[in-house]
Amino acid sequence: MVRLVHTADWQIGKGYGTMAEEAACLLRQARLGAIDRLGAAARKFDAAYVVVAGDLWDSPILPMDTVHECFHAIGRMGRPVLVIPGNHDHGGSDGIWHRPEVQASQRRYAPNLRLLAQAEPVVLPDLVVLPCPLQRRHSATDPAAWLHAFPWTTLPADRPRLVLAHGSVASFGERVHHNVIALDRLPAAAVDYVALGDWHGLKQVAPKAWYCGTPEPDCFDMDGSSRRSQVLLVDVERGDMPHVTPHPTGHFTWHQLKAELSSGEDLNHLQRQVERCIGKRVRRDLLSLELGHSILDFASHDRYVEWMDRLREQLLVVVGKGSCTAVPAGDHLDALLNRPQDPLICSVATQLQQQRLEGEGPSREIASRALAELFRMVRREEQPGGA
Repeated sequence: MVRLVHTADWQIGKGYGTMAEEAACLLRQARLGAIDRLGAAARKFDAAYVVVAGDLWDSPILPMDTVHECFHAIGRMGRPVLVIPGNHDHGGSDGIWHRPEVQASQRRYAPNLRLLAQAEPVVLPDLVVLPCPLQRRHSATDPAAWLHAFPWTTLPADRPRLVLAHGSVASFGERVHHNVIALDRLPAAAVDYVALGDWHGLKQVAPKAWYCGTPEPDCFDMDGSSRRSQVLLVDVERGDMPHVTPHPTGHFTWHQLKAELSSGEDLNHLQRQVERCIGKRVRRDLLSLELGHSILDFASHDRYVEWMDRLREQLLVVVGKGSCTAVPAGDHLDALLNRPQDPLICSVATQLQQQRLEGEGPSREIASRALAELFRMVRREEQPGGA
């Protein structure tokens, strides 16, 4: 039996262009820190190899200080690290792996890294690796095509066989036109484990084929179904099913929540939901909060604004989508709707309130904002010194 750490999609040097520079810098550092965390897992669980299924780098033009940091972390692992080029760091002549200064840095800081840039068997003392590297960012051919008619009897019969590949598989149910891997063309009996990269969430796509996901999350999960922040500990043996165990490696946690607020109780519920996600952690979480066209009374809206200010102080990033509008309610609303001395204001307020209750989407939000502004205008006029 051979134990592996299966990882992929580190994308070292990722830009995070939509984030503030301080947050982007911390997120980039967390990706480098993930190398130490997965190296610690390899040592703790006595893995023989760390295998990287592509996209170790984010782009071919990274600065050398980032390259040195990455290779230095890999060198600290104390384990052989087997890497294939992916689509972000393809093996073509214009890719990052061909830069002489990158090659020199790898030799100096990470002599334990072996780049498997050719589609040919790599026979090790206890393992056979069948790499399927990408030679360009987008390829119309299956990167594993060389295995479709492979003479399997030429391989040692006593060592587990690992396919290391980067690309998409048909089981995703999406139409893709490049880097597509036909898993059904690989004879199940001839292969013991297929270590895949490219999909950034944890996913088993065949009895012996897994995507490991990213060791450090890199985006908000749209539907909550993609598990990120892990590597896979894989025990492989010739002719047996692999034993696969996820192991957490993430530093930051990304949360995406949706809510449409219409009352103070709705706000209380959302606050409890966020509290369950982040606890008392500081600067370790990112939150995307989609509020649709939320509408709160003035008192609840004030609480909402104060709460959001506290969240921005506690969290690394808070992304707000939609809107939360303050509207008059209760006594404030009655003060607009019951004004016999101001029939025009009363009529306008009644129409806006009706549109707010019966309208949808933007028209409802516009009416809510107009009603709130009407209330503020009336309040200013009623104050001493008002117009």
